[in-house]
Amino acid sequence: MERDGKPIATAGKNQDFYFIFGTAFSMLGSNFSARLHRFKSVIDTKGSSIFFVDPFVTACFLNSNLSQSVMMALNPTVSFQVGDIKRLPLFPIESADEIFRELEKAFSEHEAGRETSVEFISPRPSPWRTAQTWAQTAVDRPAGTPLTPYHPEYDPPTAQDFISYAVGLALGRFQPPSPQLWGNKSFQSPPELGDLGGNLSILYLSAYSQDLPEIGDRLTHPAAAPIRDAWTEHGSQITKKTLREWLRQDYFKDDHLKRYDQRPIYFPISSTKKNFVSIIPIHQWTDNTLQTLLADHLLPDQNHLLGEINDLRSARSQGDSKAIGTAEKRYSELCKLQEELQDLINKVQEIAERGAPPTKPSDPNREVDATFKMDLDDGVMINSAALWTLLEPQWTKPKTWWSELSTAQNKKDYDWSHLAARYFPNRVDEKCQKDPSLAVAHSIFWKYHPAKAYEWELRLQDEIAPDFHIEEPDSKTLREDFIKANPELVLDLRQKEQKRRERKKNKEEDQMAFEDM
Repeated sequence: MERDGKPIATAGKNQDFYFIFGTAFSMLGSNFSARLHRFKSVIDTKGSSIFFVDPFVTACFLNSNLSQSVMMALNPTVSFQVGDIKRLPLFPIESADEIFRELEKAFSEHEAGRETSVEFISPRPSPWRTAQTWAQTAVDRPAGTPLTPYHPEYDPPTAQDFISYAVGLALGRFQPPSPQLWGNKSFQSPPELGDLGGNLSILYLSAYSQDLPEIGDRLTHPAAAPIRDAWTEHGSQITKKTLREWLRQDYFKDDHLKRYDQRPIYFPISSTKKNFVSIIPIHQWTDNTLQTLLADHLLPDQNHLLGEINDLRSARSQGDSKAIGTAEKRYSELCKLQEELQDLINKVQEIAERGAPPTKPSDPNREVDATFKMDLDDGVMINSAALWTLLEPQWTKPKTWWSELSTAQNKKDYDWSHLAARYFPNRVDEKCQKDPSLAVAHSIFWKYHPAKAYEWELRLQDEIAPDFHIEEPDSKTLREDFIKANPELVLDLRQKEQKRRERKKNKEEDQMAFEDM
């Protein structure tokens, strides 16, 4: 898309360019760069874009060293603006289509092997690093110089990539790839994935029951075969610890938290010394997950632990001195494990039945007791905050977030969240009476701000659909009561909306006339 032979650069929420392929450019940073839209999408202030008849050429020339130098000269600060783009001279990039085809192919291969990508399939070699180097050289080559043939070189997946993928297989997040997807000869084929035997919803790991087949933590389950197989092949490249030790002590902090950029999709419910750890995917979390953890894993583990402790009480006074010494040592070890496990059970029960406690004496306690329910609309930060006592041994951030949610001061106010309303309902309700946007978040817009709700319904009926309504509990009754009790205000709001629509129509007609000039 262009006007008078020039590309159009736009910033902000320009609806004329929604779902049109363009080239986004960085607005902040010491170096200027650009990237082609991979999917049709909505642009915003952080995704300013340029639209041109040939997006391949646009992406290539914006990333050339010459364009970057010009942009740096036009704006030597760390903030690049739309006006800077419009001043950038256009020049051709020879073989831009061919360069971009190779880049697109290499990036598709890369994304298929990057776990946090929406295009992820399984770990695989990536040519992306060398493809970028080749493309930069190709873009910056002198005019008339032949294009150097592209010969991809592949970087193999890391050992952690295979283990993380195997954990995802066991927990049902991923599907096993077909064998032909592993056919690249630049690295070894993966181990056999084993008989999945269904998926796990909780990967429970116990320092006590790991050696007791009659109990067995979930690492012995058939669905965990991918993890065991991947560890046999790749574990020695990661640590000298056993698989179970590494999963309990290091996996979350050293791999998962970093891989998902501090917004993990698995929560590690852990005892203080990480001898008892449950890795639980948040997308499989149900209202009964904590109760299931107690009933199926923690309490059975404790029962067997207490049984052995009772047996050792009598063994400490029987037999020779060596046997008594062995029994005494084992008894002491198990008592420490039992104390740690009981502490975890108490914390799980408190959050499952009542909610999280304050992080420090100066923080307010929750206003009401309420069972914990995962609400994915609240995001990872808020949900993890409400579980802070269970996550603290492996992840300390949730403790800070719960303190901020509890105090609700300054910019660290999370009263928009459902969990804030769950544990601090009076505080949130009082704010909703004053703040319409907060009332919208908690579905009480009509209850506390009927005039504003009616006004927005009229506008959204123009922008979304003529029969659109803001649906909330009792919204139909509240709407009818408002219309009946406020006929003059209703008429005034309708007239204002009609004038707004007329101004909008005139503006659109003026814009179309300008584009036709």
